[in-house]
Order: sequence, then structure tokens, then C-alpha cells
Amino acid sequence: MSDKPVIGVDVAKEWLDLCANDAQVERVANTSEAIAIWLDRVGPGLVAFEPTGGYERCLMQALRQRGIVFVRVHPNQVIAFRQSRGIKAKTDAIDARLIRDFVCDQLARGVARPGALGNDQLQQLAARRRQLTDTLQAENCRLAVAHDPAVRDSLELVTQTLRQTLDAIQAALTAAIKADPNTRELSALLQTIFGIGPVVAATLIADLPELGLLSGKQIAALVGVAPRTRKSGKGRYHEAIGYGRAGVRQALFNAARAAIRHPSPFRDFYQRLIHDNHRLGKVALVAVMRKILVTANAVARDRQPWRPASENWPTPVGTQCRPLAEPNAHRAGRVKAAAARSAVARSASLDAA
Repeated sequence: MSDKPVIGVDVAKEWLDLCANDAQVERVANTSEAIAIWLDRVGPGLVAFEPTGGYERCLMQALRQRGIVFVRVHPNQVIAFRQSRGIKAKTDAIDARLIRDFVCDQLARGVARPGALGNDQLQQLAARRRQLTDTLQAENCRLAVAHDPAVRDSLELVTQTLRQTLDAIQAALTAAIKADPNTRELSALLQTIFGIGPVVAATLIADLPELGLLSGKQIAALVGVAPRTRKSGKGRYHEAIGYGRAGVRQALFNAARAAIRHPSPFRDFYQRLIHDNHRLGKVALVAVMRKILVTANAVARDRQPWRPASENWPTPVGTQCRPLAEPNAHRAGRVKAAAARSAVARSASLDAA
């Protein structure tokens, strides 16, 4: 890649501004045909661009088809780089040069990381499922306080349509996961972890393609569940979390809540933080979220089912690999039954001792 140019791209809805050197910025249409012609003519070694909410999809598809390495840079990092260079003006051409210079600086320091290749179909289905879930929740809240018959009829009609559409999207997401042997295997492995069910597994696979490719600290920082230390002099400030993948954090929040409700190592960890370390409930819950994420990262890395380290926790019977379409009621019943069997086994072992 040393003899091939590094390209900085500023993505817009209708065109792309591409910078191959400091003196020249070329503009091409944001279409598959125009991008393919430009890439075949220039033959870049690495392409860097900012995520723009989907307008970069044609560029990413063309890069993947040609096996060209690409880097998606974070806009905040580019803004900080702009400020460090004292650049006040802002145009598409300047942004393309800044992205290229920023990535070249990252390459020189050895910290640039190519983007992980995710599944576009899974990402779009997961995003649509999340949108429908949010909309359905909002409509249900409006229905709860509506009194006018015409308004209630309208809300009930909309919620019924949303539920049907949500079921269709969930079925399509399940079918897409089952169609690929790798994602099907990964989904089954992730569901061996306490708290992770079909929806959380699908979210991790779709929205976190870096799962299994980074270290535990890196994946926690990427998702946004790693506290950010703030110290200055003698002062120490609140260590908050944030940024990262909001959709993945929401799924991990639900997984953590499920894991601490039933007997599991995560519940023991949560109670130890609350009672022994005197942590606040939300702080302990975030710690459980991070622990589940790091565990899922290790499972995806090793391609092995999860096994609790303690002998008191055998293979989690209540969260075994199961068909994705299994009703939640059946799952809840099996979880309760497994918890009861585990409690009886532990009691018997204590009596024997």
C-alpha cells in the first residue's frame, strides 16, 4: 500500500470530494458508476471518510468489491485535528484535505484502524427494528392518555400496523441470521451467555461487527460503557460514560437487567458491587453491561460457548442455544425452571458438605 495514494473523501448526498494530494481535489457524483470509474482510474491504497448517515453506502460497496482498505474516521477527531492546525475556513475541499492529512498522521503514529466489514442487510434490518420499536412505544404512551374515541381509534390502528410491521422485520432479521452459517453460529454462541437472547444477539452481530476483533478495553470504549476519568490537580470529577454505539448500549442494558433478575454470575457480581462496594444501582448495572460485553467479545473471538469460571455455575441451562423464533413466554418459563433446579443443586451440595 506504500506506493498507492491515500485518499480523503468528504461525502455529500449528491457528490464526493476526493483528495489524493494537497494540491488537487476532484469531485465525482455519488453514484456507483462514477465511483467505480474513479477508483479504477486512481487505484488508491486506502480511503478515509466520515460516516454521513448512509450517503457513504455506495462508496463502501465499491471499496469492498475491489478489496480496498477503508477507514471511517470520527467527526470529533477531525474537528480536533482542524483546531490543532488552526484552520478556520470550512469547505468540502478543505474537509477532504483534512481527512486525508488526519489519516496520514494516524498512519505515521500507527494508530489508524481499518473499518470492520459488517453485514449491510443485518444493519439495515436492525436499525429498522429499533425505529419501529421506538415509534410503537411512543404511540402506546399516547394511547394511554387519549380519551377522544376518534383519537383512540387512530392510535389503535397505527399501533396494530406497527406491531405487524415489527413482526415482519423481526422475521426477516431472523431469516437473514439463519441464512449465513457464520452469523448463525455466532448468534447461537452469544446466546449461551446469561441475559443475551435472540434480540440482543442480533443487535451485537448487526451493529457491532468489531466484536471479537478488539480487546476488552477497546470494545468497551467503542460501545461507550467505559468510564472516562476526569482529574485535574486535587479535583476528581464524575466519571461518566457515553458516545459510542447507543443501540448496542440499549441492548446491553436490557441484557444486564435480565441477567441480574435470575441466579447467575452476573447477579452475584451486581450484588457484590451493591452490598460490599456500596456502589449505586445504576453504576453497578453499567458494570454488568460492560462485563456482558467483554464476555460476548471473548466468545466471538474464541468461537467457543460461554462457560462460567466458578464451579457453582454450570452451563447456563436457561440460556442455552435455542431457535430464534421461540416465544418469550416459553423462555421465561425455562429460565425460572432452570433457576429452581440450580438452587436445589446448590442447597444439596451445601447439605452434603
